[in-house]
Amino acid sequence: MADPVRAAILSVAAVFVALLLATALRGRRPAAGEKGPGDMQVRGPGLRSSLAMFPIALVAAVIVFAAAPVYFASMESRQKALLRGLWDRSAVLLETLSGAASGYLSRGDAEGLAGLVPLMSAVPEARFVTILGGGPARVVWASNDPDILSGIDTPELLPGVSRLARDGPDVEPGRVVSEPEFAFDYSAHGPRFFVLSRAAEYRDGAGCLFVGLVALGICSGPAMAMIRGERERVRRRVLALALAAFAFGLAGAFSYSSLATIRVRRLLGHARLVLDTLDERSLSRMETRIRGRDEIAAIGNVLNGITQRLAKTATMAAGLSAGKKLQRKLLPLDVDADGNTFDYSYREIGSAIFFAYYEEAEEISGDYFDYRNLDGRYFAVIKCDVAGTGVPAALITMQISTMFRSYFWAWQPGMVGHMDELVYMINDFIESVGARRRFAAFTLCVFDSKTGDTHFCNAGDNTIHVFDSHERRIKSIFLPETPAAGILPYEMVVSKGGYRVQTFTLGRGDILFLHTDGLEESMRRYRGPVFDGRTCVAGANRIPHGNYIAGRWGEELGGRRIYGVVDAVMNRGSYRLHKWHTPEGREEFLRFDFSRCRGGVEEAIIALAAVEKMFRCYRAPDLTVDDRVLVDAEIDAFLRSHFLEYHEYCAHTAECPGDRTHLYYTHMREDHRRDDLAILGIERK
Repeated sequence: MADPVRAAILSVAAVFVALLLATALRGRRPAAGEKGPGDMQVRGPGLRSSLAMFPIALVAAVIVFAAAPVYFASMESRQKALLRGLWDRSAVLLETLSGAASGYLSRGDAEGLAGLVPLMSAVPEARFVTILGGGPARVVWASNDPDILSGIDTPELLPGVSRLARDGPDVEPGRVVSEPEFAFDYSAHGPRFFVLSRAAEYRDGAGCLFVGLVALGICSGPAMAMIRGERERVRRRVLALALAAFAFGLAGAFSYSSLATIRVRRLLGHARLVLDTLDERSLSRMETRIRGRDEIAAIGNVLNGITQRLAKTATMAAGLSAGKKLQRKLLPLDVDADGNTFDYSYREIGSAIFFAYYEEAEEISGDYFDYRNLDGRYFAVIKCDVAGTGVPAALITMQISTMFRSYFWAWQPGMVGHMDELVYMINDFIESVGARRRFAAFTLCVFDSKTGDTHFCNAGDNTIHVFDSHERRIKSIFLPETPAAGILPYEMVVSKGGYRVQTFTLGRGDILFLHTDGLEESMRRYRGPVFDGRTCVAGANRIPHGNYIAGRWGEELGGRRIYGVVDAVMNRGSYRLHKWHTPEGREEFLRFDFSRCRGGVEEAIIALAAVEKMFRCYRAPDLTVDDRVLVDAEIDAFLRSHFLEYHEYCAHTAECPGDRTHLYYTHMREDHRRDDLAILGIERK
């Protein structure tokens, strides 16, 4: 092309437009219903635009601060060179004219002087030449100045005769004088016509020295026009280079941001896939590969590591879940047609009613209870709590279950007095394992449903709870103090009195309650006005305050509440659940009406589980449908019938997918359950 700058601009523009189109197509959002890594619900400028903004602004700033000084410096140098060239050419012409005029003036040769005037063509900017002779009144010897007639004293120009009507400029020999002063700095509004003068010395025939004058009129208009043209050309070139540089910078910025965005989108797509994966165990086959050794690649490696750890954790959690299900199989709970265990069980065998309720904590634990029908009259019962949680506690529990079932496999009534043998066997097993801080506190008994005689042998657990149908109240019965199983070897246990069998008679209508400490030690947090955790400051630390100790961050359900609930149910009364330090800044009372209860072991245990659930639950103004608490359907039915604030607390419910035995209370949360809730009740009819 004729104009290489224009060709360069067009080429860069074409490349830039193509890059923008490709980037726009790559970054388009998926259509409705379409899924992909690009569907990230980004609001505001995307990462690509954000990454490109700074380099683009930096390139623009560099261009502005670099191109402008270059442009002005180049123009200043160029215009000075043009004007300096005009001055130098004019000065050389004046020197030539003044040297030649000196000889002609000394001879008074008007014709020769007139012949010097055409020499001004050597300087295209020259407009006229005027040659003056010496003397007080300057005599015009030659001139082609179109305005000369207005400056002389004769009607027409008479060489050697006409004189200037005014004095000419005083000029020193060898020096060029400009009128007005010649400007070497370009000014669009400055003077464009200058008269340059140079002295011409000569002597007449008598030898007298005279000083003549050669005046050269020049116009700077052509030079200024050339300067303007040069300025326009330089401006176009600088602008073309600036645009080209900006286009390349823009293309580079978008290319870099697009490459970076592609990698980040890949990471985000991986994270979205991890988030949307329901079965996290399948994440073990998922990996994203990010090339490079920079921070983005490092993030990719970290994300892969997190994914694999999630998969491993999910696999372990699945194993623990399977362990929980297996552990539930060891408990005497009802089973549905699909083999899934309920949270409760009801058995009426002869003159005895057995009811059990079990709700596990988040972690697998060592809580265990069971009862075995030995011969229709006698029943073997165990309630055990292995210290600690996790797989070790569960393994010990399973072994205790195996030993319990094996011992009573070949039952004979005469074995009642020798139940301590099983207790010693369990103690020796746990002690021989040598598991640090692992021991079992349990109560073993054989219940005679005909006579009501209940034979106990305990290890560490020395309190049982019985509802006396005659006194119409629940009371505690204390068994002998014995060490928990697994703490001491056989010889030391024997030296401290050993494990002994005690007998207690259960009257008709009486109920024996056996539960682990997960019920009494059920904990709720104190909360302040913004539902944040707080500590009781009602008194000095460890000073009784109400039914708990001041200085603590929460309160336990406690034995007093357990007894109050059982007595209220069995006597068909009412109960108020007192909760201290609630967000409203006062105590809270939840009311339960048990007047419609028939009074029995099933209702008593269901009531305990329902009150314990509401004890740990709380509401807050910012809770939504996604805040939910899992509740057994039996517990919900009981609360709906007997909880007076049911419609205030439990109005929002949702189904539990795939589980008809449970439902969700929404817009509600519950404090963390630290231990299993395991309750077994035996009622003698």
